[in-house]
Amino acid sequence: MNWTLLKNVAKWVWLCAIVIFSIYYAVNKSDLILQALSLLSWEILLGVFFLIFLAKLCLVANMWLAASHFSINFGWIDCYRIYNLTQLAKYIPGSIWQFVGRIAILRERGVAAQNIRDSLLAEHLWVMASAAVMGVVLIAASQPDLLHLWFDNFDFNIRLQWVLVGSALVIASAIAVFFLRSHLLRWFLKLRPPVLAMPALLFTWLFLGASLWVTMAPFAEPSPPLAFVIGIYCLAYVAGFLVPFAPAGLGVRETVFALFLMPFINVDIAVLLAAINRILYFSVEIVAVVFCFRAKGFKINKIG
Repeated sequence: MNWTLLKNVAKWVWLCAIVIFSIYYAVNKSDLILQALSLLSWEILLGVFFLIFLAKLCLVANMWLAASHFSINFGWIDCYRIYNLTQLAKYIPGSIWQFVGRIAILRERGVAAQNIRDSLLAEHLWVMASAAVMGVVLIAASQPDLLHLWFDNFDFNIRLQWVLVGSALVIASAIAVFFLRSHLLRWFLKLRPPVLAMPALLFTWLFLGASLWVTMAPFAEPSPPLAFVIGIYCLAYVAGFLVPFAPAGLGVRETVFALFLMPFINVDIAVLLAAINRILYFSVEIVAVVFCFRAKGFKINKIG
């Protein structure tokens, strides 16, 4: 079976489905959309834009820290430009083009392939791991009833199977580490984040979660806890990253938003707010790229 062809077909089918759904939703829910937009003032939308922009700056800081961690000595402005110039490529079907662009730029600047590999892996591992941990912790802390409901309705046999599978994976991992510890363990420990990466990641998710939460105020009474919405955003980000046929998690992230917000607001409003957040997120990325070309004194010295 040609898996590459199958993946490419899946990506284009997914994109077409997103476009068709967006057109259908806009046509059939036009009155609701206009009514909802009338409740979102320009101050709210500007605030969301600003929060997302702050989160993107934190992600640039995360890239800078990962690069520095592996002896790629670029300035923060350099990292800002490299990060944002390559980020738009994630919307191209394939889910790899932002990495390809980053690698090409760094190789052109003379950075060793091993340092590029390790810095990219560390950067995205820190982002995904922090999102997964924060998502589970914040949702469990703010809405513990959701976990109880999930656990109570989860078949015991299925749970047992998951426990057995998980145990087998842990044992297999332990054996692999035991036999490869002299090399693998040292390399894995190198990927651990420095202390300065913690606040950068924390504020990334705080700003992104708040960007969704502030748009809910006119529609939810009372609004869900901020911690819960941040947790939703974290898990939605991870889900979007893990689905290979959804460029930039398009459609996946919004689906997770809508599913988790349904207990608090109407499902149509949840879908609309998720779409608005995506549009503003993309707008921030466009503006960030414009700033790249406006930056003064941008220079990357070749590293031998």
